[in-house]
Parts: sequence; structure tokens; C-alpha cells
Amino acid sequence: MNKKAKKNNHLFRRDPMGTYDLLKQAMNVSATRSQLISSNIANVNTANYKTKSVDFENQLNKAIGSNGFSLATTNKRHLQASDLVTPTIKTNSDTSVKENGNNVDLDVEMMNQATNGLYYSALVSQLNGRYQMMNYVLNH
Repeated sequence: MNKKAKKNNHLFRRDPMGTYDLLKQAMNVSATRSQLISSNIANVNTANYKTKSVDFENQLNKAIGSNGFSLATTNKRHLQASDLVTPTIKTNSDTSVKENGNNVDLDVEMMNQATNGLYYSALVSQLNGRYQMMNYVLNH
């Protein structure tokens, strides 16, 4: 094995399915986020309703910061990064926008829905690109 092959050998040790698992989890979080935003919008006039959101990115950033976050698997029995980060649903009860105790801001929720839609589309594009690459490799 030449020096260049040895240097790039680590590229083949990564678990490609780990990437798919992360994309799948991110898509599931985005779908959950979309449902919560839709629920927030539907309850815009419900007295004492408090907005709900998904906390995933903050937990992922904490996991990255505390563990140095390596995607290389050194042992099959080790937990994957996607196993360490679990999305949680938070209720925002700190504020009230309206006198009836409801804190749904329709403009904010519509912006969140648009942002989440773009995020989901980007994830789908990533996944499609990976499938196309895999298909190309298998057929050529």
C-alpha cells in the first residue's frame, strides 16, 4: 500500500449508514417540528395556549462540544452520535403575547414553518445526492 493510500485509508472505515441515520433523524425532527408549528398556528386563538417547539440542534451542539464529536466508529458496540442526541419537545411558557394568556405569534410561526420547510428540502437534497452517488458507484 502506498503512502497516499495509507493516508486516505480512514475514508473507508467510516460507517456510511451512520450518515443516513443522521439524515433520517434530522428529517424526523423536521417533520415533528412542522407538526408542532402547525399546531401552534391552529391554536392561535386558544386561551392560555403556549407554543411548543423541538429542541434538537442545541442538544446536538452540546454533544459536539462536549465529546469532540467523531463520526469514525472504532468499535461496533459504541453508541452512534445519533443515539446520543434525542429531540425533546419544549413548551414556551415564559411569555404571553395576548391578554388571554396565549403566546402564539402568527408571524413568528409562519417564519418558522418556512425555515423548517427549507431545512427539510435541504435534507432531502442531501439524501437524494447520496443515493445518486451510491447508485452511480453500483452501476459503473
